[in-house]
Amino acid sequence: MSTMAVSRALLLDLVDDAAVFPPGNAPVERAWSEHLALRAGRYGDLLGPLLIGISGAASLVDVAAASPGGPVGVAVIARAGTAVTDLLSAVETLAASPWLTVVAVEVAHDADGDWRRALSLGVPVAVEVPRDPEAQRVALDEIAAAVEEASHPVLAKLRTQATAQAPAPSPDELAAFLVGTRERGLTFKLTGGLHHAVAGEDEHGFHHGVLNVLLATHDLSGGASAGAVAERLDVRDGRALAEIVRMLDAADVAAVRSRLASFGCCGVTDPLDELHELGIPEGA
Repeated sequence: MSTMAVSRALLLDLVDDAAVFPPGNAPVERAWSEHLALRAGRYGDLLGPLLIGISGAASLVDVAAASPGGPVGVAVIARAGTAVTDLLSAVETLAASPWLTVVAVEVAHDADGDWRRALSLGVPVAVEVPRDPEAQRVALDEIAAAVEEASHPVLAKLRTQATAQAPAPSPDELAAFLVGTRERGLTFKLTGGLHHAVAGEDEHGFHHGVLNVLLATHDLSGGASAGAVAERLDVRDGRALAEIVRMLDAADVAAVRSRLASFGCCGVTDPLDELHELGIPEGA
């Protein structure tokens, strides 16, 4: 496989379109039209499903019927505090549309285990874990147990953006999560905050970078310690990171993407444009 093909394979289906979620908050109609345009553009093969919240499910069905294109894969998001019953209902609503295909759901881990009801849907389930270290370990253990029982993939999910309650997870904090998934053989996804190709600082403080995460995942697959993973997550030299990415081979890419499923971003082109400026993928 050519170097160009390898670097593109690293990014295939990597960025889930979270346009309707904060801080983007796009109306459903605009999110739909822009998602269709993205799919037809140069980043189309790098794009994951359109993410939709429970409250937007019915609107998306109407918008897709009025301006069809597809069927288009969608993932339904039930954020913390949302009843799983409402998630099941939203999936049923979306599944009735010939223009939409529910390809995944995302739920928040809860101590009562209500999140497990999502496993009955027969699609991949991403379970968002808390940031508190002890609660996170418990959640990861329960997700690992669910993997053994489920007939479809079950992933661990971590929110990587700054919120009103807390700054973005530090490199050490994200590294601990990544090592926790490795210890349990879990695939993971990230959401929020990954608007840049390279780690750095912005008005909200520290932000993570897509290249850092990809290479930290590569390090993880090679048995790196939490400290080494954290160091990779904090590298600020985009050119150096891009050069390392270009040295990955097809086996490396397969190993990375077997662990990192995707990340959600409300501005899909933000990180992809920055990656393009760094020559990743080559030939883009």
